[in-house]
Amino acid sequence: MRYTAKLATGAVIGGTVLLSGTAAMAAGPSPDAAAAAKVAASPAAQQRLGEFFVHLDQHQRGQLTKQDVPASAAAAKAPRLEGAAQSVNSLNPAFVKGTGGAPVATFAYMAIGARSASGQHATMWLTRSGKSWKVMNVISGSDESAYPAQAQGGTVFTEPQIRAWYRLKDGRVTALNNTAKTSVGNGVSLAEYQRLVHTRYADKLPGTAYQRSGLYGGFSPTTGVRKPAPDRGPAPTLVALGAGGVVMAAGVTLVRRRRQGDH
Repeated sequence: MRYTAKLATGAVIGGTVLLSGTAAMAAGPSPDAAAAAKVAASPAAQQRLGEFFVHLDQHQRGQLTKQDVPASAAAAKAPRLEGAAQSVNSLNPAFVKGTGGAPVATFAYMAIGARSASGQHATMWLTRSGKSWKVMNVISGSDESAYPAQAQGGTVFTEPQIRAWYRLKDGRVTALNNTAKTSVGNGVSLAEYQRLVHTRYADKLPGTAYQRSGLYGGFSPTTGVRKPAPDRGPAPTLVALGAGGVVMAAGVTLVRRRRQGDH
């Protein structure tokens, strides 16, 4: 299982951020990564990380996680950041639709890994707020910080609806985790991948009957997948990719999210 701490104004459906399809995939260059990392290292962000790790302990013990965390308990977790901040790119709705020249993915947020003194791993998500960056979310595990670091001269992106991670390099989309391998096997051309995601999501983009019916969750796409993917619980639809805006409850809430079982 993975767990999400809702820390700021943002939106998560089944653990996936509502993404705007207008951000450029080239967003988040090194100056932004450095600025985001500086925010992640701030005392306030470190306090939030400590609280997250305490809540994670409580949740794993079957305890309520909404109570306040004493400052001493959060400090005892002694969170520390791991590695550089990474740009996370996510599947572009314009690419799904087939818009000419649309990149396969667009920039979504910056991510940086963290570890507690007791060995827990988490990833902090940061988004731009005016000219600065702010903490949007904290989630257990390290997928969002580890996979983008595997670009190797290509572009790493996620298809969040099935929690798959891919690398696009030399016009070919290859899998970085087991879920993605279920989707594209040993790899497909970019054109083949576009046809694949168009089959999965084109009828679920903003403005479709699917969106108007209110079916925002529970869609587990298998059409076009070479082997049926195991049930991973409710997953967001591509409607989220065109939402642009974000809405999240205030406070710290832990939400179950199924682990993809890779890496």
